[in-house]
Amino acid sequence: MTNSMCSKRFGATFLACSPLKKSIYLLSSLLIVACQPSPPTSEPVTAENSETVKTPLLIGADSITMTPDHILSIKPTRYQPSLGLEGHIEPIKKVDFIAAQALTVEKVLVKKNQWVEKDTPLFIVRRQVTQIQQPANEAVVSTHSKDTVEATNKADVKSEQSVVKQTQASDNNSVINSAKQTEQAVKNEAKPEKSYNLITVRASFSGRVEKLYIKNEQKIEASQPLLNLSDETELHFIAALPIDAKSQISVGQTVNFTAEGLIDEFTGQVSKLTAAEQPKQLLVYVNVVDNEVSRHQIRPDMKVTGRVDYGQIEVGTFVPKRALHNVDLTVLHKPPYKPLRPLSANVWIIKQDQRLTRQSVEVIEYDPLTKQYLIAGISNDSLICLANLPVESEGKKAVVS
Repeated sequence: MTNSMCSKRFGATFLACSPLKKSIYLLSSLLIVACQPSPPTSEPVTAENSETVKTPLLIGADSITMTPDHILSIKPTRYQPSLGLEGHIEPIKKVDFIAAQALTVEKVLVKKNQWVEKDTPLFIVRRQVTQIQQPANEAVVSTHSKDTVEATNKADVKSEQSVVKQTQASDNNSVINSAKQTEQAVKNEAKPEKSYNLITVRASFSGRVEKLYIKNEQKIEASQPLLNLSDETELHFIAALPIDAKSQISVGQTVNFTAEGLIDEFTGQVSKLTAAEQPKQLLVYVNVVDNEVSRHQIRPDMKVTGRVDYGQIEVGTFVPKRALHNVDLTVLHKPPYKPLRPLSANVWIIKQDQRLTRQSVEVIEYDPLTKQYLIAGISNDSLICLANLPVESEGKKAVVS
């Protein structure tokens, strides 16, 4: 074979092999790039990007092999413990007048929604009594003895008996105080069997006639409601807490709260604590602080949610959603992003001996920016395992590879 023929064949072979050679070089470059470690990043692990970790676990008889993607170190975060309070706005002074016995409405002296001052006559009622019956001692009823109904007779009638019960509906206290009322026997020589009493019922405090159930010359049966009087210038709400929260809350504490449908935040103050027996719980009375913000926006029947801080600053840590097990986190996904009471959940942790254990924790709040959850109950010398492990993993050794 001549030199020229060899040169031509070698040249043809080189040209034929060049595309393959280029492909090999390109593939090698891609493999090299793909094998390079990811650059360090300061981006926090969030619920969204942590869910993309799909590395399988190798579960053995005494160990579980996992990758560093399944491990989260503890990063201490300080927070202020607080309790959630929920209730409905209502007047502090709110009284229902109820007939203590059958009677007739002689005259209604007020109108619905009318503002009345203390001692203003509200209505006049009449009932029949017999001389031979025992003196009535049924007193005007109120949860506060100072809130009594004052009944006065017309000038030509000397007898006075209580015919109206007054109950303070906004107070859930089960203790009922009776207001004493003087009774005077009726003496009527012309009609010894019967006497007619006209009794004027007056307002026991300044307020608005919220509800009016009666009209002139109406026949009223016993226990029938007559009128509702309330003072909406002084408002509060009542929240129920577990009885063991009594040591964490006290009269005078400040409560910040929001009202359904309103943007502003309002201020209240704990005014009273009452232990209820059935069910056993602590009733917390929160007075609304009267200021320009609340005066023009807060109204009776509004649903409100507030928080009261207690205790010293504590330490927790933020974790993604997949670290939490056996808990419904839905309630945290709307403002104020805190539950009324901490939620109970389970987290898998790796202790210093590298053994896995399932730890009970409290979920304190949710951060909508990082989509992480603040939890408390884990010591700083532990690691959090983000994997959803079976219950049988308790006590097994965590092997990171």
